[in-house]
Amino acid sequence: MPIEKLRLTNVGPFDDIEFEFDPQVNVFTGPNNSGKSSALWALAEVSVFPFEFPEKLLEPDRDAEFWLDTSTDSAQQLKGPLPIRAVRDDLFNNAEGYWTMDRLHEYIDVLETIGFSKFIPALRWSTDFRSPGPTISDRDANEDERRPDARNILPRTRRMVPRIPPRVSGLTLSELIHLKLRRQVDLEPEDASMVSDEAVIQEIIDLDYRSYIKHEQKFRAILDRIGEIASEITDGFISEFVGVHGDSEGFFPVFNTPDGVIPLNTLSQGTQSVLQWLAHLMIGYAGYYDFPQSLSDKPGVLIIDEIDAHLHPSWQRRIIPTLTERFPNLQIFCSTHSPLMLAGLKSGQIQLLRRDEEGHVTVSRNDDDIIGWSAEEVMRYILDMPNTTDLQTEERLNRLQELRRKDDLSPAEESEFQDLRRAINQDLTSGPAAAQIERFAEGMRKALAKNQEVGAAIADAAESSYRGD
Repeated sequence: MPIEKLRLTNVGPFDDIEFEFDPQVNVFTGPNNSGKSSALWALAEVSVFPFEFPEKLLEPDRDAEFWLDTSTDSAQQLKGPLPIRAVRDDLFNNAEGYWTMDRLHEYIDVLETIGFSKFIPALRWSTDFRSPGPTISDRDANEDERRPDARNILPRTRRMVPRIPPRVSGLTLSELIHLKLRRQVDLEPEDASMVSDEAVIQEIIDLDYRSYIKHEQKFRAILDRIGEIASEITDGFISEFVGVHGDSEGFFPVFNTPDGVIPLNTLSQGTQSVLQWLAHLMIGYAGYYDFPQSLSDKPGVLIIDEIDAHLHPSWQRRIIPTLTERFPNLQIFCSTHSPLMLAGLKSGQIQLLRRDEEGHVTVSRNDDDIIGWSAEEVMRYILDMPNTTDLQTEERLNRLQELRRKDDLSPAEESEFQDLRRAINQDLTSGPAAAQIERFAEGMRKALAKNQEVGAAIADAAESSYRGD
């Protein structure tokens, strides 16, 4: 079920802030240092399991808290201190400690209500990693289990361990956490601050191998869908997942492109970034629900910082429409600075963060649909950029307005005023604008000539009628 509200106190730049969310798309935007990443990290802390909350967002002398509402019939609410799994001596042993067994079960119930959840940070590293091979044996593939020594095969990023005491009131962690949550733990989430392509490459190779060994299309189908969705976002540059190739250094996935069949690590940074977060999302999404034929009816949450990183604007504007069409029950939370990511969004889907005059961060949502807006309109009216020209032209315009407001200009100021007018007019009517103006002028000349022809014809007709011709 979708997340409906989140309130935070004393987290990052937020003293006290409340977010109301759209059930499908929520795009955080605003100036740098306005708290976009902090909001996403806090949301991940209360909805992604396991997750390691960045301690840098907390101040030691201030207690951070959260309130989370889900849009279920019973209107589930979860609240408490941040980080949720902070270990204190009295966490479970003291009756006054907040995370009692009942509250911990409430937390688990909320996570299961949300369904699959995935956090992808802004830093997505690309390396020249080659896999030594599948991390599952033939026997493991048949039993759907990994080899005990699989972790030693790869230099993976460190695996996060839930910061819950190993025994709570006589229960072990494995006994406490429900089956679905244990499955999510097994998806091996990355560090909260960055991801690399190593885990993605290995997961792709393992799925391809499982498909080959078990002769089950459901594993290969996920890899094919990664290529299909990447093709939609990249406007056909990535056309399909081809398979796994190998060389003297190891194994790697390859994709079909207009330039031929290319390994993942030789693609552009932007293309690799798209494939990385798509693979993180889809492999985890499918694995959580045991590789169903369709994910369209499965609930999930995707939290991704700087979703459009390294992408050309023509690719940026394809991301949200592609995800919402392919995954209608996936609730998306992402951040961006791009106006192309905001254009086309519906009412309430933008989370606009600003600082007020006192420096406090506030949030607002768009009342109107942003459908049909140009990038310049989004920059002016959403991103608070009243002037979208270069800095030199903006400075000249500001100086020109300053001189206009003066009642009397000195001879030097009058000369400056005229020079600025000429320079600005020349700059603003050069480049693409000059061609548009010339086309408009040519159209007006043709229209005038046509009108003159029509006028002459009407005059001739009137004169002929007067003469009785």
